[in-house]
Amino acid sequence: MDEVQFGENKKKLNVILITGMLVFSFGTFTLDSFISSPRVKVFYLITTMFIFIIYYLLYNKLITIYKSEILWLLFICYFILNSLYLENINKTFLIDIIVFFMLFFYLLLVKVDIKYHRIVILVMLALSTIYALSSVFQFLNMDLYSKLILPYFTESQKEEVLRLYGNGSYTGFTRQTAYISGYLTFGLGIALLTINKFKGGVFQAIIIAIVPLLTFALFLGGKRAHVLFTIIALIITYLFSTKVKKLFLQLLKILTWAMFLFITTIIIFSFYTPDRESQFGKVYYRFENTFTSFLQGEDISSGRLILYEKALKLFYENPILGIGWREFKELTYGLLTSSSGSHPHNIYLQLITELGLIGFILFIVPVIYMYIKTIKYLLNVDILLQFDEWWKVGLQFSLFVQSFFLLYGLTGNLLTDHMYILMYIFASAITLSAVKQSKSTTNHLVAKG
Repeated sequence: MDEVQFGENKKKLNVILITGMLVFSFGTFTLDSFISSPRVKVFYLITTMFIFIIYYLLYNKLITIYKSEILWLLFICYFILNSLYLENINKTFLIDIIVFFMLFFYLLLVKVDIKYHRIVILVMLALSTIYALSSVFQFLNMDLYSKLILPYFTESQKEEVLRLYGNGSYTGFTRQTAYISGYLTFGLGIALLTINKFKGGVFQAIIIAIVPLLTFALFLGGKRAHVLFTIIALIITYLFSTKVKKLFLQLLKILTWAMFLFITTIIIFSFYTPDRESQFGKVYYRFENTFTSFLQGEDISSGRLILYEKALKLFYENPILGIGWREFKELTYGLLTSSSGSHPHNIYLQLITELGLIGFILFIVPVIYMYIKTIKYLLNVDILLQFDEWWKVGLQFSLFVQSFFLLYGLTGNLLTDHMYILMYIFASAITLSAVKQSKSTTNHLVAKG
C-alpha cells in the first residue's frame, strides 16, 4: 500500500513517486535551455515513465481511469494512425508521439495528494526565478554573458540569441524569448497564487521579492502575447476562485479595477514619455504601435495573418484528415523568409490543417472537458479544503495554466514547443487529483453515514 493516503498529511512522502514528479518538472523546466537536446528530452520523458511504472509495481497500486484519459487515448491513437496513413513518420514524429503519450500516461498515473503537487509547484517557482536571474544577468552584462553562457548554445542557437538581443529581447538560459517568457509566466502565476500561503513568514518575504523580479524579466523578453495573456489568465483564475453566487460581484470588481487602471494609465502617459532605449520603453512602444496599427487596420500579427490564410487554404483542400503532422512548415518555405518555413503560430489552425476535422475534434474535446472540470472543482473547493488548503492553490494554478494555454494557443506553437504542452499536462493532473480526492472523500462520508 502507498505510504501516503489522501487526507493523511502526517505520513511521509513516497520517495519514488516524488522523484518521478521532480524528474518530470526538472525536465520540463530545462527542456528549452542550453543544457537540453532532443536526446535529453527523450531520456527524461522515458525516465519519468519508468519511475512511475516502478512505483505502481512496487506498491501494487490500483489505477483509476477517468473520461479525460480515455479521450486523450483516442486522440493519440488517431494521431498515430493519421501519420501512418499519410506516411509521415520521422525522428521528430517519434519525439512528438512520446510527448503526446504523456497526455495519457501522466494523467493516468499521477492522481496524488496535493502535497506532492505543492512541492513540484514550489520547485518550478525556484527554477523560474533562476531563469529570471539569467535574463537580468544578460541585460546587465552582455559581455560576460557572451563569455559564460553563450558558448553552451549551438551555432544556430547563438545566432538566434544574438538576433533577438539585437532587437532588444533577452533570452537568458534559453535560445528563444518564447521559451523563457513561458517559464517566467508560469513562475509569476505560482508566485501570485501562493503569496498569501506564507503569511508573515520568510517565504512570503521571498515571494514578494520574486514577483517584481519575474515581472521585470518577463518585460525583458518583450513578448506582447505573454504579458497580455498572463494578465487575462490571472483575471480568469481570480474570477472563478469564489462562490458561484459571488461571480457577478467579482466580475464587477474586475471591471472596476480595469477601468481605474485604464484611466490611470492614460493620465500617467499624458505627462510621461518612456525612454525608447529603456526596456520598459521598448515594450511600451511595441504595445503602442500594436494598438495604433490595429486602429488603422494594419497587420499587427507579425506576419501571422499570411500563415493563417495559408493554413485555411490547405484545410479547405484536405478537410477530413489534413495534410499531415508538421507538414505545414514544409509547405511554407519562402512564405515569410527565403531560408525556412514556419508553423501556423495557432494550435487550432495547426490541428485542423495538419490533422483535419477529426484530429481537431479529438484534441479540443478533452481540452474543453478538463477546463470545465477545473472550474467546477475550483468553484466548489470547500470539501477539499477540509484536508489541505493547498488544494485551492493547486486548482487555481491548474486553471491559470490551462487558461494561458488556450489563449497563447491563438498565436503560439504550443504543440511543437513541447514545454507548453507538458506544463498543460502537469496542470491537468492537479485537477484529476482533486477529482479523485473528492470522490474518495464523498465515498468515505457516505460509508461513515
